[in-house]
Amino acid sequence: MYAYERAARRALAATGLTHLTHRQFAALLDRAEEATPYAQQLQRLHPGHASTRDRLQAAGMSSARIGLHDEDLEFIDALLQEIAHR
Repeated sequence: MYAYERAARRALAATGLTHLTHRQFAALLDRAEEATPYAQQLQRLHPGHASTRDRLQAAGMSSARIGLHDEDLEFIDALLQEIAHR
């Protein structure tokens, strides 16, 4: 298992999304992989904001703008935290 997928599985558990089917998890992972560089850029641009949702709001952007659904934002925050702890 790749390090990114391991981090994603830990983020999944941290956010309580363990009920997702394999297909739902794969779709979430695809969206997260596409959005991670944008979310990381937002972290650098808006370090005073605690969450991706807050950073998007500060940037005047929606979650869809970076390829995420609103319900993905908690997961992407957990994933970024896991990636930072690698």
